[in-house]
Amino acid sequence: MSNHDNNNNTTSVNNNGNSIKTIKENIQACMEIYYHLKSTLGPFGRDKLIVDKNNNYLSTNDGATILQYLKITHPAPRLLIGIAKSQDETVGDGTTSVVLLTCILLQNALKFILLSIHPIIFIKGYQISLDFCLNVINEIKISPIKDNKNNEEILKKEEIFENEEFLKHLYSVASTSISSKILARYSDHFSKIGVEAVKRLKFNETQDLIRVIGITGNSMLESQLIDGILLEIDRNQLTTFKIDQQQQQSNNNNNNNKENEKIKSILKNPSIIIGKLQLNKTSSNQFQGLNLSIPHYHDNNNKNNNNNYNDQNKEQRDKIELLIKKGINIVISDTEISPWIELIFKENNILYFNIPDSRELEIISHCINCSLIYDLSSLSLLEDEKEKQSSMISKPNSIEILPIGDKFFLKISLNGDDDDDDDDNNNNNNKQLLSSNGATMLLRSPTDTMLQECIRSFKDMLNILSATVRNPYLIGGGGCTYIELSKRLRNKANEFITDEKLLISINCFADSLEMIPMILIQNAGYDSLDLLGKLKLVHKSTSTTNTTTNPLNNIWKGVNLNDGTIVDMISDLNVKEPSFLLSNILTLSSRAAQMILRINNNIFIEPRSQFKIPNQL
Repeated sequence: MSNHDNNNNTTSVNNNGNSIKTIKENIQACMEIYYHLKSTLGPFGRDKLIVDKNNNYLSTNDGATILQYLKITHPAPRLLIGIAKSQDETVGDGTTSVVLLTCILLQNALKFILLSIHPIIFIKGYQISLDFCLNVINEIKISPIKDNKNNEEILKKEEIFENEEFLKHLYSVASTSISSKILARYSDHFSKIGVEAVKRLKFNETQDLIRVIGITGNSMLESQLIDGILLEIDRNQLTTFKIDQQQQQSNNNNNNNKENEKIKSILKNPSIIIGKLQLNKTSSNQFQGLNLSIPHYHDNNNKNNNNNYNDQNKEQRDKIELLIKKGINIVISDTEISPWIELIFKENNILYFNIPDSRELEIISHCINCSLIYDLSSLSLLEDEKEKQSSMISKPNSIEILPIGDKFFLKISLNGDDDDDDDDNNNNNNKQLLSSNGATMLLRSPTDTMLQECIRSFKDMLNILSATVRNPYLIGGGGCTYIELSKRLRNKANEFITDEKLLISINCFADSLEMIPMILIQNAGYDSLDLLGKLKLVHKSTSTTNTTTNPLNNIWKGVNLNDGTIVDMISDLNVKEPSFLLSNILTLSSRAAQMILRINNNIFIEPRSQFKIPNQL
């Protein structure tokens, strides 16, 4: 296949009159991805070692990550990458399942297409099967709160996050989500952290409010969820908390006490501003004549500076002086600052943090309940009485410096201790901080490769938990629902006994559903044919009346991959997953399979040959 070129191109059509050949080529190209991902499915899935041209390596079993690094040129499998990306962004889990199921649907259809059954029959049959399966999922899904007539209303209120039954369901979903990932070895620890993180987000869809920071070293069990935000401090900035050298020499006896008082004044009475302040536009000449407390700077330069005062730089000088006048001691902006500004900030005990990412800047401003500032001159409009109540200046109760590994972080806690209980303004501000949903997930891991995999796994878990909060109905995990859907779909197919070809297409869909639990069993090292046969017999004995309470209810029966026994996935193993996860997998995979089956010709755009000037006689 030739490379695509948007400019100067011609069109070449593979018009061989044989659409079956095109369908076969497309499906065979998709099956290459199937064989890459098949062994990664489930808690016993194998990892893939990915090495780039620079010999950087990555070990992962995450389907979306593997597809991201695969070099795929054929257009048909690139469609699968698109649906995997959509599944990852929408739900955060099931990327491998959606690709595998699509490939299986295509492979099962190809067997009969080669026997002269038209592809449109499978497109129609797959749509009938999809609609039926979605209805079954809505029928059998479980509410996280039992014996309550007002479930729908309760599940939409924030009080639900205090309900122990609901939190247990979230914990089960988190455990199932990370069962096939690197975090599975410490499932209890990370599941609890994931649920605590979602409790902060509540119904907020902005998952970036939970900032994820990874630091190599120590055990993964030392990972923790920190209330508030962490900002990395450069080691040179730590000197901001030191006393001037002349004062240290003259006050050796009281050195420690004064240093502690100075640190306390910053940590216990912080004033923070954040925004796109454009301080990098300020040059060193703009500080000439500025009356600031910089002893060394003024001793050497005052005589010359007073003569070189430049009126056009007055505006920028006033902005810097305004920060000091307002008592700002933490500045967060999106640009680097010049050494001159850094010197002034250092001498006036002001910490500066450069956050170039605009999105992260917005998240931090939300976490500290402080609006973004785009012009420092707006601070001059604040009166002293309104300053404490302004959203432009954040005044948390306390902050602290945390040494983590070989780095130092400034922790701005949303639940700091309030020492001044009589200060009404501080108390009101504290209530605002408590209402913030932000937090920081600090992940630890022995190696950088493991750390990157931990970050991906935690974000996937947080994604699916956040989605579960908005759509909290659950089903059994471990592939048991696939078997139940397959059984009911085969019964549904009997209604089309007069249309043999449509019956075949619906049975193909049912066969495809059974392949997902079969792959799970194979990856765990068991006899898939034997166990799958036993599992199907168990599901056939399920009572069709009053299925939610009948003792013969076997719809959640699945295979315990630890010992190969057939158990109830919900009551025995507590393996649950959100119902919308399976609905999304079935919908995306069916749509993708139908899309590829509709293609009867591949059109490749080839680059036009370069124009050559004819030889002049």
